[in-house]
Amino acid sequence: MNTFDPDRDIENAKALTSVFGVWPSFHDAEIIELVLRRGPVVPSLECLIHVFESTGEVDQKGYHVLKNHVLVRLQFADIRLHDLADFNHQNVIYELVISSGSKAERFSVAISTSFGCEAHFDCNAIAVVSVESFTE
Repeated sequence: MNTFDPDRDIENAKALTSVFGVWPSFHDAEIIELVLRRGPVVPSLECLIHVFESTGEVDQKGYHVLKNHVLVRLQFADIRLHDLADFNHQNVIYELVISSGSKAERFSVAISTSFGCEAHFDCNAIAVVSVESFTE
């Protein structure tokens, strides 16, 4: 079984890794939008996620200094949805894990939550659709 490699396994991964230097962990990122589509050929799930990088520094007010704020649109195609729960006004990701799937599906995706939306599904293709600068 192959191990997951974003550069090899995710279409257009470089659009995101060029911002952070590596594939981000998505820790404390927030799901802004979630869209399920039935086709036309295969079902898909698309997520718009506010992703940023923590510098490890703390500002004068005691807040963590964050940088590289972007909105990332990820598309997961040919999905088999197992769980999707608790989408609400704030959907903070604890961790987004992509691993090798079963023989039937190429990838297994688990989005665990700190607060709000969580999901678990399998899919056969993943793409970075867009990466845009984000300012609140």
